[in-house]
This record gives sequence, C-alpha cells and structure tokens, in this order.
Amino acid sequence: MPKHSDVLIIGAGYTGLNAAKTLAESYQQQVTVIDANRIAWGCSSRNAGFVMKSTGRLGLSQWADRLGDKTAKAIADEHQTALELVKQWISQSPDQCDVQRGGYIKLAHRAKAIEPLRQQYQTLKQFNQPVSWLSGEQLSEQLNNRHALAGLKFDDCVSVNPLKLAAVTAQQTAKAGVDLVENCSALSVKRLADGWQVETTEGAVSCSKLLICTNAYTANKLVPALTGRSLPALSSIITTPPLTQQQLADTGLTPAQSYMDTRILKYYFRLLPDNRLLMGGRGAIRGKQAHHPSYAKQLLKALKQSFPGLATIDHWQHFWSGWVSVSLDDYPRVGAIGDNLYAAMGYCGAGVSFSSLAGKRLAQAAMGEELPRLPYYQSPLKRFPMPSMRRVGQWAYYHYARLTE
Repeated sequence: MPKHSDVLIIGAGYTGLNAAKTLAESYQQQVTVIDANRIAWGCSSRNAGFVMKSTGRLGLSQWADRLGDKTAKAIADEHQTALELVKQWISQSPDQCDVQRGGYIKLAHRAKAIEPLRQQYQTLKQFNQPVSWLSGEQLSEQLNNRHALAGLKFDDCVSVNPLKLAAVTAQQTAKAGVDLVENCSALSVKRLADGWQVETTEGAVSCSKLLICTNAYTANKLVPALTGRSLPALSSIITTPPLTQQQLADTGLTPAQSYMDTRILKYYFRLLPDNRLLMGGRGAIRGKQAHHPSYAKQLLKALKQSFPGLATIDHWQHFWSGWVSVSLDDYPRVGAIGDNLYAAMGYCGAGVSFSSLAGKRLAQAAMGEELPRLPYYQSPLKRFPMPSMRRVGQWAYYHYARLTE
C-alpha cells in the first residue's frame, strides 16, 4: 500500500471498484482501494444476484406521488443506466458471470396484493418500461407455487453470479492501474490541511480525497458524518441440493427467471444454472445470531410451503448471510458528506445494479462534476431518531410484518 494516494477508497465492493475505475480512467487519478477482508467480501458477493432496475424501497409510482412524473421518469432513466452499466460489465466476460436473461418476476403472494401490483404495472407502462402482466392462470402454466397469484415481469432484468460479477469488475479496475489492497482495515480517519489521513492495519496512508464505499459494513464511529444514518439489516440465503428432474417438473422452475414476492419481509428465489434452488429473506436482527440454523430452517420451511413439489427436501446445502444498509426514508444517498469526503450507502438490499452506477456518480462528485438532479444526489442520509434503539424498532417491525402477512 502506498503512503499517499490522490484518492483513497474504503470498501472494495461494486461501489468502490466502479468509483476507482472511473477515477483512474476518466480523471487520471492515482487511486488506492482498501478492504478489511477480501474483494467483494460483503454484500457484493452475499446477495442473490438479482440485477434489477431499482434501489431503495420506493417504486416509480411512489416517486411520482412525491415529486411528480418528470422526476419519476428521470429516476427510471437512471435505473436503466445502472442496468446497462452492469450489462456492459457482463458483456466483457459473458461466460464468467453465469448470466440468466429471462427477466425478474414480482409475485403477488396473496389476493390482496394483486390489485396494488396491477397498479404498479400500469404506472410502469405509463413510463414506457418493458414490463408484462402475468395472470394467475398464466403463472400456473410455468410455476407451481402456492404464493404466485399474479405476476409483474420486468422483461429486461437479469440474474448473475454476484461474486463472478465482482471478479470481472475487480480485474478491469486493476487493469486501470488502481491499487487494490485486501485484508486492510481502516482504524481511524483524521482531517489534514490538504486532505485526509487514514490509519489502517497496514500503516498510515494520506489522500487528497476520501471515499467511503462500505455501505452496511461501515464501522459505526469511523466517520462521524455517517454515524446513526443507516440500519444494517441481515439478509439470509440458503441453497438446496441440485433438484432432480422430477422436482424440476413438479415446480416448473427453469434457470431463466428470478422471483420475489410482495410481502413486507420479502422472500426471493431463483433456480441456479446447476439446478440448485436459491431462497432468501430477512435474517437475524443481531450479527451474533447471523449463522444460527433457525434462520436457515425458516427459509427451508418457506420454500416447502411455496412449492408442494419440494415437500420431501429435508436439508439445505449452503447457508450464508450479508448486511444490507437500510436508510430512514427508504432510498440511498450518493455524494459529498464533508470537505473532500464522499460516501454512498443506503441501497436497502436492492443495489446490485445501482451500486455500480453509484460508484461512477461518486467519482464524478469527487471530481467536482454536477450529478443528475435526483433525490439520491441532493441531500445527506437522514439520521435515525434515537439510533441506539434501532434494533428494538427493527424487532417490532419484523414481528408486525410477520403477523400481518
């Protein structure tokens, strides 16, 4: 690791890597990226690989209600740009990312969810989005799932192996001349007259500009401007053993599509290229419980309840969890948080595509360029009220969600 760098980036996930590549290629900056673990060790590899046109938890209809159709259309265009950026990464190494191009389907999990989902479909059509409506009858022809009463299909979305996507991104970032330093934790950050000094486990490094790209893995007191402005929430995933041909026939699953339901605490699933079924949902509240088998059992139970043809599956093959960053008002922020200090966080678990674009936008902001006039780029993250009580509020919210679904 160098003693000085024009730009130092903390966090080697999708955001940090894309920021670094942009700075090195477009602005000829000397860039160093450090990560406390391996490249993409956090949720850039611990997600389900859904590459969707969204981030945060607000849909286009909600943005239209808040800020009008013009802003909602601009947000839709930004999400499209994010999707195309990831597709550009994929196109450079299509055989390495295990791409599944059959689209993403949002499932109405109960009768009351059908009409709101249909309204979302109509709004998306008004914004000329490539979406399709699937009735319960149409869905039943391709998917034997008890909780698939109707579907909204996003035709141009894809799924990938997330770690392989990170690997392709990292390889191209290294080719741009960026120094990537793994297993290097940031211990403290100090303001200098002409930049910043970061004490790390590999020594001190000074920089003119500092970018924080650790999202939910940001140490709570590392940067005071970010303290209490995010709720790290665990998302957990299991995979089954490879399904038999009979099980595949009984479920109707193919490796083409990915699915998510309309619950408050959503379940999401997709068939992997090797015929293992991936199933994910919210995990433990506290990190020390992240790997408790009860959360894997909960996902396996939900899987079997959804698919009658998988009732005989009695174990999972793999189980893992990762932290997602939830913002108070349900959407992320990207930009300056201080003098020559920048951050991107708050993707709310929907950041596989947007986090890549966020890295590019963060680099542009660091170099003084004006970002699109969108809510993501115009204000800092809001601070949670009584942040020390966030876990209590999260526990109450989870119980409310499970009781009402």
